[in-house]
Amino acid sequence: MSFAAQEEFDSLHGLRIKGMTQPEHIASATGLDPAVVREVLDDAVAQGRARSRTGGRVQGYMLTSAGRERHDELRADHVPDRLDDLAGAYKAFLAPNRAFKSLTTRWQTEAAGEVSAIVPELRTIHESVTAVLAAAVESVPRMKSYEPRFADALAAFESGDGSALAKPMSGSYHDVWMELHEDLLLTLGWERSDADE
Repeated sequence: MSFAAQEEFDSLHGLRIKGMTQPEHIASATGLDPAVVREVLDDAVAQGRARSRTGGRVQGYMLTSAGRERHDELRADHVPDRLDDLAGAYKAFLAPNRAFKSLTTRWQTEAAGEVSAIVPELRTIHESVTAVLAAAVESVPRMKSYEPRFADALAAFESGDGSALAKPMSGSYHDVWMELHEDLLLTLGWERSDADE
């Protein structure tokens, strides 16, 4: 085993956020070397902390219950004790979260593929989530990695790529949004509540 505890935590944290994925997707989201992520995940499989599904349409790694327990153990050492800024960021996230859910529903039911009908409100939501991230990185600097991912998805959507808003498992704005939401909750150690919906 040649990886550091921080790399193990970041890799397992990325996998827990994504649910099931490949090492390169965790690497692109975290800035880690893909080879290190693969080593961490292969070690997790050997330890019974993850499973690897190969063959078939859906492939990738996923955590087992033992892997979630290991993630929780590592979290205690790799998440700051004081998360006041992150807690404030999460509370500020809830209003744009509701707005974004409403926007994606309209995109899927009313916009008829008309990107220009959605872009102005998406830009407003983007400004809100950028402010949330600015507060979040005060506690957890690695959350800065969400900014370019949101910006890339927004730029693609503005350029006419309708799939860049909400296509599942494609790096869409919605994909990044869902990951940020899960990351905020996991990092804070909070459970979802009615306010999250």
